[in-house]
Amino acid sequence: MKALVTGGNGHIGSHVVRACVAAGIEPVVFARAGSDRRALSGLGVEVKEGDLLDEAALRGAMSGAELVFHIASPHRNFAIDPQDFLRPAVEGTRTVFRAARTAGVRRVVHTSTGATIGFATDPAHPLTEDASLESAASPYIQSKIEAESVARKEGEAGGIEVVVVNPSGVFGPRDYRVTPATRAIVGLLQGDPMFLHVSVTDVRDVAACHVLAATKGASGRRYLATGAVMAPAEGRELFGKLGGVRPATFQPPRFLLSWMAGRMEKKAAAAGTDAPLTRAMVRDAIGKHLAYDSTRARKELGATFRPPEAVLRDTFRWLLFVDALKPKVAAKVRAALGEAAAPDADWAK
Repeated sequence: MKALVTGGNGHIGSHVVRACVAAGIEPVVFARAGSDRRALSGLGVEVKEGDLLDEAALRGAMSGAELVFHIASPHRNFAIDPQDFLRPAVEGTRTVFRAARTAGVRRVVHTSTGATIGFATDPAHPLTEDASLESAASPYIQSKIEAESVARKEGEAGGIEVVVVNPSGVFGPRDYRVTPATRAIVGLLQGDPMFLHVSVTDVRDVAACHVLAATKGASGRRYLATGAVMAPAEGRELFGKLGGVRPATFQPPRFLLSWMAGRMEKKAAAAGTDAPLTRAMVRDAIGKHLAYDSTRARKELGATFRPPEAVLRDTFRWLLFVDALKPKVAAKVRAALGEAAAPDADWAK
């Protein structure tokens, strides 16, 4: 079976490509011209270039494909213009489905996020797929809500099968861009406090869940692809054990977080970069938790997820490999990991 993977050169996408190869599915990557392809090193897979809004390019890339993994979408926290998120995410999803229908694609696996499910007010009661977030202050989350809605309506319209995968807290190797989730780990190792319960999920398990959703998932279903929920106290101990750094576990007052986020936004706007925290993120999530229950994916798909310790260990190793940490922090992490700090043989610079 042949499958097109939009955004197949990204963190989740590149691992989905690898999971396809392992499952005997022939992946074709759809990526923008000039995009970073390091995560695909050593695979020798076919790459088709184009833009998500270019229906003809998508249709050509889907030629002969029964399956599409639609993963491509802007993944950052901040943009001056919300349309920088909304147009590629929402209109891009519409364009993917128009192309898929014309090309005769049988099934689309749409990558969403746990944030479209919502944020748990009580971490002792993680959210399931039955919950939904109606709207969000964050343009990124709003774009994912609207894009997932497009995908689900396409499935309801018939003629094409649609399965949605909702990952959260995705960490692990081959994150060359150092996506927002991974940047949060960098921040925690370098002094940020840890005060949210988080579902800690290995990117390789997320990728495997995508392939299981493609082969076993019920059309019209959402599947949370999330690992165990890690409490701040547990995270502090794991960071100390694996990284030689124990983050504080207090929550700064909301007004202080909002002030800090505003400063970060101004800095990001001036430099043309992303902000680790935004005022919209504070409004959406502070006082809540990224706590999710992946029982459905485990039972219906047979998905499995690594424990937080294994996920964090490999994430710390990756951060050392790509020199993402300040030298003093890197030295502490390297000393704490010892021989386990060595990179995998197939990681490429």
